[in-house]
Amino acid sequence: MMSTPDKLIPYRGRIIGILIGFVLAVLLLTIGFGPTILIVAFMAIGFIIGKWRDGQLNIESWMRFFAKDR
Repeated sequence: MMSTPDKLIPYRGRIIGILIGFVLAVLLLTIGFGPTILIVAFMAIGFIIGKWRDGQLNIESWMRFFAKDR
């Protein structure tokens, strides 16, 4: 018989998305739009720095993505 966490694994992306949306909604309602955007920007910068420190950030693929003709 499967335990509850095992049953939730196929839905983990949706669950994480719901939790992120909930946190963003609470932040927007409590501190406002500007500070929330600043927090999200710092989180994105931290994620990129962490990925770079882990050696998993491929800068060349990012450059190709942004430099390709549109």
